[in-house]
Order: sequence, then C-alpha cells, then structure tokens
Amino acid sequence: MASEPAPLATRSRSLVAWFARHARTFPWRENRTPYRVWIAETMLQQTRAATVVPYFETWMTRFPDLEALAQAPRSDVLATWQGLGYYRRARALHEAAVHLVRDHGGTFPTTETGWRALPGIGSYTAAAILAFAQGERTLAIDGNVRRVAARLLAHPAPKDAEIREALLPLLPRRQPERGTEALIELGATVCTPRQPRCPACPLAPACQAHQQDAVLAYPAPRARRTPPTRNRYALVHLRDDEILLERRPDEGLLGGLWGFPQTETLPTGRALPALRHAYTHFTLHLTPIVTPETPSALTDATRWTPVHQLESLPLSNVDRRVLDLLDQEGLLASTS
Repeated sequence: MASEPAPLATRSRSLVAWFARHARTFPWRENRTPYRVWIAETMLQQTRAATVVPYFETWMTRFPDLEALAQAPRSDVLATWQGLGYYRRARALHEAAVHLVRDHGGTFPTTETGWRALPGIGSYTAAAILAFAQGERTLAIDGNVRRVAARLLAHPAPKDAEIREALLPLLPRRQPERGTEALIELGATVCTPRQPRCPACPLAPACQAHQQDAVLAYPAPRARRTPPTRNRYALVHLRDDEILLERRPDEGLLGGLWGFPQTETLPTGRALPALRHAYTHFTLHLTPIVTPETPSALTDATRWTPVHQLESLPLSNVDRRVLDLLDQEGLLASTS
C-alpha cells in the first residue's frame, strides 16, 4: 500500500534547494527590473525559453529601458520582434510603454490591478512581475504550474484559486520569488507533460499522483479540435528591383506588419509551390501567384519596396517564406 503523501509545506526548502542547483541560466534572470521582467515574460508567452534568448538580448540592446521603447517607431518595434510571432504582444508592449511614459511619468505600477490595466498583461504576467521584480509572495500560474498542481493534488483540472491555496505554502517567507520560479521551472524541466522525471522531483514525496502511480493521468487531457484550413493566394507583383507590399491594419492578425496582398480568388499568373503555415486557430494554405496584372492605384497601405530594403521591414514569417520561395525560383535575383 502506498504511503500517505507528505504535507506540501514541508517540501518548500527542498524545492528552493533544487532550484538553486538546477535552474537554467537565462539573461532575464539577471538584473531583474520591472521592465526586463515584463519584456521577458511577454516574449515567453507561447514561446520556448531557448527561442526567446536571442530576441530578448537584441531587444535590450535596441530598447534598453521604458523610455527607449516608448520613443521608438512602432515599425522598429515590430521589426525587432520579427520571428517571435503573435505580434499583438509587441504592439501591446509599445502601446503600454507610450502610456506609462506619457501619462505616468515613466513610473511602473506596483499592484496587480495596475499592471493588468496595461494592454496585453493578464494575471500570469502581472503576478510574475510582482514576484520576480518586486519580491511579492505570489504565484504566477502558467501551464507548467497548472500541470504540477494537478499532479500534486491528483486533480484533473484544478482552478487557479485551488492552486493558489494549495501551493502558496511552498513559497518561502524570505525571497518567496524563488519558490514561484522553482514551480515554473519544475514544470518546464521535470514535471513535463509526457515524460515526467519523478525520481528527480523534489516534490515527489508530497505528490498524490506519484503516490498513486498515476502521474500521466493528470491533468485530464482536453479534447482537441482540428483547426480549419483557409486557402488563400499571395499576389506577387514585381517591377525592376521592387516588390509590391501592403501594410496590414493594426488590429487583427499580423497587425502592423508588411506583406504580400492576399486574396481568396484565384488570380491570373504563375503559381508557385503552396506554403502551409499553422496559426493558433487555423492553418493557412497559401499559394503565391506571380501576376503580370498591373495593380490598381496604390493606397497609404501599399507601396513598391526595393528588394534591398526588405530586411529592414517588419514582415511575418509566412511572408518571409514567400520571399525565400521567390529567391529559390530566381525571381528576386532577376529583379536585383
């Protein structure tokens, strides 16, 4: 018969000691300020930590503080973010920076309510900033922490309030942020979804799922729906050494980025190999069409762009893939 799990509170010291030995080294874990933590936690949303590292370092070189970000043109912000995806995060960062500098004298909020009033900041990001930059004894609950909590409690889908009540005793009274971050790190590196390393876990003696030998049963799997596929065409207009691009509206998918005009109607021209690009809620099946048709009159949102300026423009990943395809086909070389 399995023994009774140890009380969670008794594992706080073991959790913090484990984190001190095994924490990964990341640039945002140094010189923690509200600004640096805010930028890092925003970048880390839906993005692997290893992927974020070079983007964070480049960002801090380009926009080292709040004032630098607020004063930068949005196009520069989007160009620096290019490749991280979910561009609404970058737009929200810039909008919040402008608001803080213009309306609050460059002063950061000091409460969860204040942080959550800013664009793009939810409960997790606000809690992470309060914990890591301001030393508050609070839990930042992300997917990793939810998974750890579900297994510790042998609960298929614990609510955030239940998680806070259960896990708060794991945070030490002195430097409680160590416990907050240790739980996130534990979920990311040990208590993983499919191959948890229970023998390496400092919380195993207090884990009810481990005691039941049923770790993989928690949390309960959620039903996944196959995202729909959208079929579209990218219009490729070439002249001399220029390509026609359009700027997408600020609101909506890829807002503020430049790219190839798209249509759902098959245009006249030469079709290139189709590209498949997965977004969160749908999959895009995009066929570039090199069309000889003369585009209609340009608007403020369209322009002929010299090929040599493409690297400096904020373009989405899928539009970069179209450019790569044009290069492979020898079409960019012929216009350079």
